[in-house]
Amino acid sequence: MATLGLERAIVEDAVLAASELTTNALNHGLRIQEGAALVPPELWLWARATPRPQLVVSVFDACRWSRPNAASNDLLDEHGKGLAIVGMLADSWGAHPSRSWAGNGVRGKAVWCAFTLPRPWPRGCVTAPPVATAGHLASTIRSRGLTVVEGYGRRVAVVSVRAGAGRELNVWIEPGHLSYGTATARVRRPITDLYDTAEDVVCWYDNDANAEPHQR
Repeated sequence: MATLGLERAIVEDAVLAASELTTNALNHGLRIQEGAALVPPELWLWARATPRPQLVVSVFDACRWSRPNAASNDLLDEHGKGLAIVGMLADSWGAHPSRSWAGNGVRGKAVWCAFTLPRPWPRGCVTAPPVATAGHLASTIRSRGLTVVEGYGRRVAVVSVRAGAGRELNVWIEPGHLSYGTATARVRRPITDLYDTAEDVVCWYDNDANAEPHQR
């Protein structure tokens, strides 16, 4: 984070939030269910441009059905204040279904928080050949255990993910933007928001048949 030029206050807040989220994952999210094998938590960090420039701190754990609770506890209680601390430090936080990167797509959840960046991200417009962006996005999604179909045109590429009940999500890729959605919800992001896009796709895939792409 310091290498990215972030201000010291943001770095300190993000490090503390990462510590709290990781501690929760280590204490409560190491197993899919009682008696199952251990699944190490994963810490993910990235910057995004939409909905506004932010640093995202996200921790994956395999305890899919246990959602975080930020309910207040007794002031003298030594435990249970981690999420309250995250809520005070970060601009926003939440949780959603996700899959591991290192564990061949083990299903679980991601608990995340976001911090406002002090300047636009990235600096200036970023473009890339759609074929390169599509290949990176497809590889990212495949690493999460999903089946992906790629298509390429002269100025646009598409990455398609098919789920059950005939559901399909197409991510259309132009030199500077990604767009995806359904008949009732459309999302458009700069290509620098590729990791948010991958999380949206995974969340959509694992949600119920009527779910829209997840917005954080």
